[in-house]
Amino acid sequence: MKQKGTIALFRYWDRLRNERPAPQRTEIEPVDIKSLLADTFILEQDTRGEPVFRLAGTRLCATYGRELKGYSFPLIWAQRDQRIIARLTHGAFHDKSVVVISYEGATRGGKTNLFEMIMLPLEGGIGSPRLLGAITPVSKPYWLGADPLVEGKIETLRLVDPDRE
Repeated sequence: MKQKGTIALFRYWDRLRNERPAPQRTEIEPVDIKSLLADTFILEQDTRGEPVFRLAGTRLCATYGRELKGYSFPLIWAQRDQRIIARLTHGAFHDKSVVVISYEGATRGGKTNLFEMIMLPLEGGIGSPRLLGAITPVSKPYWLGADPLVEGKIETLRLVDPDRE
């Protein structure tokens, strides 16, 4: 993890989990992470087992040029990466894996920017797995939020052992 927002969200999540595999989703207090909310999201598993956005911050929605609530999470990724993203979110939902991904986001017009994303599992019952995440731009070019991203291409990914970090 390199971006301040990613590190801050991880530390908040780690403090809440208190040596458990994951904190309860009811323990997340938006006021505690108010400076991070614009870049955060919550994913849930729909009835088909697909990860979808339950909530997405305003800056994140502007970055993708759409309201993300209810939208399929793998669809914001390049086709080549959609299967791995689906597997990684499944691991976060069911195995309580913590995932950090750096990726290149691209617009229709060919502009690109690097981003860092973290996915943090939440405990909430077998019937409704969820995770908390954040997407943080590495830099903030003038066009970010005006020229929407259409896909992300994974550069690196890492499964994190929270007990060792």
